[in-house]
Amino acid sequence: MAAGAETGLKFLFAERDLAKIKALISAVPAARAPRHQRLRAIYFDTPNCDLWTHGFTLRIRESGRNRIQTIKRESLSGIERGEWEEHISACEPDFGLLEKTPLASLAANPSIRTALRPAFEVNVQRVSHWLETGGGVIEASLDHGTIEANGGKLGVRELKLELKSGGRPALFNLARVFMLQAPLHLSPISKAERGHLLAKGVFGLPAKSSKPRLGKDMTCGQAFQEICQTCLHDFDLNRPGLEKLDKAEAVHQARIAIRRLRAALALFKPMVFDIAYRKIRGELKWLARLLGTARDLDVLQEHLQQEAEGPARSRAQELAGVCESGRLEARGALSEALNSERGRILFLDLALWLSEGRWQSQFSDIMRAPLPDFVCLQLKKHLKKLVAEGEGLASLAPGPRHHVRIMAKELRYMAEPFIDVPGITQDRKRLKKLVDCCEKLQASLGLIRDEEVSAEFLESGVWGGASSVSERGEPAVAASCKPRRVKGGLEKELKKALRAYSKLASIQLS
Repeated sequence: MAAGAETGLKFLFAERDLAKIKALISAVPAARAPRHQRLRAIYFDTPNCDLWTHGFTLRIRESGRNRIQTIKRESLSGIERGEWEEHISACEPDFGLLEKTPLASLAANPSIRTALRPAFEVNVQRVSHWLETGGGVIEASLDHGTIEANGGKLGVRELKLELKSGGRPALFNLARVFMLQAPLHLSPISKAERGHLLAKGVFGLPAKSSKPRLGKDMTCGQAFQEICQTCLHDFDLNRPGLEKLDKAEAVHQARIAIRRLRAALALFKPMVFDIAYRKIRGELKWLARLLGTARDLDVLQEHLQQEAEGPARSRAQELAGVCESGRLEARGALSEALNSERGRILFLDLALWLSEGRWQSQFSDIMRAPLPDFVCLQLKKHLKKLVAEGEGLASLAPGPRHHVRIMAKELRYMAEPFIDVPGITQDRKRLKKLVDCCEKLQASLGLIRDEEVSAEFLESGVWGGASSVSERGEPAVAASCKPRRVKGGLEKELKKALRAYSKLASIQLS
């Protein structure tokens, strides 16, 4: 079976831009005559998605009288996948050919062989161009069609740039040229994954954070790439709901994905602090601020709806209309940012930096170092900072107290990916305790903060919108440093926060 690595970038676009993108590809100098194909691909898996769970896809693609069996395997790189192809005659998988691939051991399981069945189907019209650039040859494939599963149908509008010869810089340079001239969105979500999601009936629904595949034998560089790719993947899964006002959970989960990504950058900073680091982190902070404003208004609106059933009913109902207007403005600002050149190029820059960044050569010693020692040391440093910031928590003003919450959340996101990785700490229970205490501290301080924001809004009726943020990227109404005594039922939450903080301060990582 022909084996190799597929190196490429996938982009999504709107139906209205199809003609523009076709013209853009055709206008590339030295472009060869296009090849037109009608492709029908059937993807196979078990009802439990055993192949997909282990990072494999198995498909049979038909084009005219030709049938090709293809196996693909996901990798740490967001732009590269293992690929094994062979011509076959039948419409069913050839298990003999599978023995020559990494899927062999899984396919040898009799229960998996018996359960294997068509999972979904992809039908596209493909127009392919071979483009010669200064640094290599790239195949640009424009797919337009549908994915069908369990009676559901999903449109496909995808541009794939695949490197056939030359270096990766040629691939990224051409991608940048195209993105500067057309509204293309880089996406880590393959047609195969969209098909699986459609088959489960969950495509387009808010998706919670997924778990990066980490192991104790990974290097620091490999772990960093895996965590970042997982975060970008999770963000993209929630992207469809970001422009819909009724999809508050999609905004919440997309925000978490970006927060986790920023936490990874902070944790691995000694290893990745190259010339591009500040720009990447600054752009992610810009995006996080927009997501934060949208999320805070969603939470505020929920609080106002609860207040509308209480003593301040008329005032809450009046302000709910103001808040809804703010929510619409915030979603509009977020959508505009993601569709802007700045927003689209951000994700290309991230992909380039993760794949080809200078940090890989600049900090090669750290990058290749064993994962446990590096992670444990960094977690200890960030825990020490959190404990110092939280000293005297009970008497802290709202602004500093909320900053402690942010630090607790960041430390939690730093530590969570490593809970099941052996060797990070001598006693794995300590790491679980760290995550648990951070989560409890974050939750209790979060409830206090939400109540304070709601109370200030009820009193003033003023929301500054997307521009009213503190230097830390939080809404200005939550950044006030005026001392305020926590009242009512929230005193219970403060006591919970104090207990969690006390436990955090006693944890010794080693």
